[in-house]
Amino acid sequence: MAPSILNIIRGTYSTLLLIFSIILIMGLIAERNTKISADVHPAMAYCTIWGAILWLMMVEGGQGSLVGLVPVNPKIYKESH
Repeated sequence: MAPSILNIIRGTYSTLLLIFSIILIMGLIAERNTKISADVHPAMAYCTIWGAILWLMMVEGGQGSLVGLVPVNPKIYKESH
């Protein structure tokens, strides 16, 4: 089944907004216009922001997995998980 044009537009728009916000935040860190980059070296601020983003992705992915398991009978995966 091919994605609809509306889903393609939504995906493209979301991706462009994500790229824009990443560029904006990385630029602010480079210029030391954020609290953390003003207090510590910008490299540490970059590591902190990317660590937080990666951690958030893992948490959100885990939440999606739990929500997706609701309709599955728990007895099926009781022994393995």
